[in-house]
Amino acid sequence: MVHYQCGSCSYKSDHVGEAQQHSRQTGHVCIGKDGAEPAGGKFGKARVVLKTGASVLAATAIGALAWKYKVLQEEHEELQTKHEGLVSMAAGLVVQLAESTAENESLKSENDYLKSATGASKTLKSYDC
Repeated sequence: MVHYQCGSCSYKSDHVGEAQQHSRQTGHVCIGKDGAEPAGGKFGKARVVLKTGASVLAATAIGALAWKYKVLQEEHEELQTKHEGLVSMAAGLVVQLAESTAENESLKSENDYLKSATGASKTLKSYDC
């Protein structure tokens, strides 16, 4: 008659030593039947429950971190796109400023000429009939 059976796989044994060895090698817990003590030792089941809980917690943490990484990556891409748009807009404004400055200098030069004696004289002569 089998006194020990693994709770995780089909392993069975009549001897506590073999059941304990199976528990150490696999991390499984062998359950004693007919009043036999657990083969995993006093804390065999607790150890398995603790390992399982730690694995679930680790998997949950990894999943949460992966999700957060994805969200941050999407936000980064969105901000990078906005940044590129702002840089493009700033470049356009610099070009407009340069054009306006050149036009302003041209108009100043023309205004100075028209204020001068030569420019005023030519302007007045152009209105002579």
